[in-house]
Amino acid sequence: MRKGGNEKKKRKYLSVYFPLIDGDGKRHTKNLCIAFNDEEKPLFEKLEKLNSQEIKKAIGIFTYKRLMELSEKENRKPTELIKIRLAEKLIHRGRRVKRNIEINPAMIKKWVGVLNKSDNKIYGDIAEFLESLIAPE
Repeated sequence: MRKGGNEKKKRKYLSVYFPLIDGDGKRHTKNLCIAFNDEEKPLFEKLEKLNSQEIKKAIGIFTYKRLMELSEKENRKPTELIKIRLAEKLIHRGRRVKRNIEINPAMIKKWVGVLNKSDNKIYGDIAEFLESLIAPE
């Protein structure tokens, strides 16, 4: 049980094994343990009978190196990327799962206004970053 919680929440886990070739050219296996919470139960139920090869085929990623490249490109944890791809393939049947946040330009302008009132340099940097999110391309 989690601290402060009254009800027991059980996580389910699944391991996926990826080949990894080190700097010496030796082949190793990298094991990723993916945790599924209660809200992800339907996805876990579809996956629990699949082996690593079937999961890798479903997500279209076959090596640990490629997984890390894509994770970095999407700015996600590797396990998060795997779950998103599996949800697209097995739950949403090819429809894309929403991967990005929506930006509210009005709120960003409000935040920038508040940040610009400060003499703190870091606030200026943050305001500049926020403005870049809503600047026309």
